[in-house]
Amino acid sequence: MGKEDKDNYSFIQRTIENLKAVGVKSTQIIVTVTTEEQKELAMQHCLPHGVLSQNIIQLDPNLGYPGNMVYAGDFVYGMDPDGVVVNTPADQYVVGENFATTVKTAVESAVDGDAVIVGVKIGDIVTAMGCGHAIYDEDGGPCYKVTGFVEKPDAKLADKIMRESNSACNTGINVWRAGLICSKFPSYSDYFGIDTDTFLKRIGDLKVAVGTFMWYDCGTLESLYMISRKTPNHKNASIGIGDSVRVGCRRSLFYAGEGMELHANGCEDVAVVFSVINEKPIVVVAKRSESQKIKFLAGDYYRHEGILEDDFSMGARNNMILCSNVSEELIVGFVGVENYAVYVERDRDGKLTAIVSQQLTHS
Repeated sequence: MGKEDKDNYSFIQRTIENLKAVGVKSTQIIVTVTTEEQKELAMQHCLPHGVLSQNIIQLDPNLGYPGNMVYAGDFVYGMDPDGVVVNTPADQYVVGENFATTVKTAVESAVDGDAVIVGVKIGDIVTAMGCGHAIYDEDGGPCYKVTGFVEKPDAKLADKIMRESNSACNTGINVWRAGLICSKFPSYSDYFGIDTDTFLKRIGDLKVAVGTFMWYDCGTLESLYMISRKTPNHKNASIGIGDSVRVGCRRSLFYAGEGMELHANGCEDVAVVFSVINEKPIVVVAKRSESQKIKFLAGDYYRHEGILEDDFSMGARNNMILCSNVSEELIVGFVGVENYAVYVERDRDGKLTAIVSQQLTHS
């Protein structure tokens, strides 16, 4: 396919093509999802890239990523006891030939019996604050013994870690023999809800293959902004399948859900999300450099089956929610921003429109 086609790949399609570049056959790729909707989308996105329908498997959402890795090990072991598993999240943006080289190095080490994580050197402090880091012994190689982990450091510690030569961002890509995982975790069904730290400690000695490719974990709005196409002058980006209208905005990311309309005025260096959760309209205005904090809000939402307050604020001040005909159901959040106003209304046909404006102006 041409470059334009590749630019339009979804994250999971990019992941499949990256694995194929490593030498993994498309018929050897297993995709796990947690809902019927995800399975249907996975079929649409993966089958054209050679993935087999029987390799797209729906699992219990409570299993978690570690549980998925145990399941994958068990699945592969049933087909090939000597098989090597490359576990990777699908929401990553990877560019660079060094990715294939790094994963191949990890696979070669796994063939020899090692459990290997794939790490990457990064130069962006926001990304560094949003991911975990492996600390390793620089002796030996090409894969290095992991001596510790640092999880999502603050800005000061992230800066220190990035300047040290014996650390790498943990991409969440793990490589090992299926038999090794089966020996550590005899039944995947026994490991619902296991956290990643417990999982890695249970495995024991780990090694890291360190790469220098471009990598973004697209679980944050900042990462989505970094990889999105931007307008040439003001560097704004829009995602989602709703409508976005921008006036006087710079270096910002806008998301509108299906059938929704988002108007933005004077926004700078922010991410604005307009969506619906449990039939309630929600607007989040976050400073791009602090957008990783939204993960905490999402965590609270899933733990408590809802946001505890109808409006929330994290490190923000002088912001305003203007009255509308959806004020009783509206959820609005401000993260790290000042002097923003949000107004949302529903028209007679049920269409939702949001206006997000800086300087507390509204028209």
